[in-house]
Amino acid sequence: MPSTFSMEILRRKVIDIAGEVLGTLADFTIDSSTGNIVAILVALEPDLDPTVLPWPIEDGLISIPADEIDKIGKSVQLSR
Repeated sequence: MPSTFSMEILRRKVIDIAGEVLGTLADFTIDSSTGNIVAILVALEPDLDPTVLPWPIEDGLISIPADEIDKIGKSVQLSR
C-alpha cells in the first residue's frame, strides 16, 4: 500500500527551470539503506523526445536525480 507521502506527490507536474512541463511524477527511487529519495521517475509529455534529454530512461520513465529538484510544491520544480 502506498504511503501517504507518496500519494501526496505522485501525479504532480514536473517543470524545468524554464517553466516547461516535462511530464508527471510517476514514481521515485528510495535508497533502502538511508531512506532518502535518490531519483524521481517522470512520465514524459507525449510531444517530448526522451533521447534529447540528459537523463536515463528506466522502464519507459525518465529518471531524474533528486539533487536536481529545486522545490516541491503544487508541482515539482527542477533546478535546470
